[in-house]
Amino acid sequence: MKKNLIYILTFFSLLITSCEEEPIPADIETLVFGKIYDSTNDIPIVNEKVKLAEFSTQPTFAGTNYIFKGFVDSTTTNINGEYSLPFRTTGNGNKYQIQLDFNEQVHIPNLVEFIQDQNIGNQEEINFEGLRLYPVDLRIIVTDEITQEINVYKQFPERRIEPIPASNQNSVRRIWIDKNVVNLITFRIGTSSPFLSHTIEIPINNTTELYEYETEISSTDFQ
Repeated sequence: MKKNLIYILTFFSLLITSCEEEPIPADIETLVFGKIYDSTNDIPIVNEKVKLAEFSTQPTFAGTNYIFKGFVDSTTTNINGEYSLPFRTTGNGNKYQIQLDFNEQVHIPNLVEFIQDQNIGNQEEINFEGLRLYPVDLRIIVTDEITQEINVYKQFPERRIEPIPASNQNSVRRIWIDKNVVNLITFRIGTSSPFLSHTIEIPINNTTELYEYETEISSTDFQ
């Protein structure tokens, strides 16, 4: 009896969690609009691609599973950083999300935002905060022999860029930085913990033009 009850509960649990929720009916007109703006530099983020993604939802024991159905439409921001994206529901999904592409020259902490369910059939304003980044050619001079590959991490956004090959003495990596603050660059040797790290600072240089910044590193920096 107990085993049968477990089987029945398991069956209904699988049945519930395997079903996608009902889609929103097709052809409901909705407008989403907003602005992408860099309040630090007081400038709009222009020509930034804005995409509308559609999902269906599926309940799970851990929460909700979002199943990507496709992109419905897209647009780009104008000279004021503004966008307007009218669309019609397709009848395939029940969640709609504004997505921004990753752009190495603009740091946008939050690249996605769901449209509120209650605003389908109406309109919603969704704004994004961005930070315009500016180019620097980072020249890395290795003053002695480092026989391992050196991983390089930049700050805005925090991510790994192209590593420096082992035994390479002179490398240049183009990066984009925040011109208003000191930027940290971290060099790391090793593929497992504990890593050997060395961090440098690129000082504030309030310019929007490309320039070169040179730094020297050696094996002793990682000890």
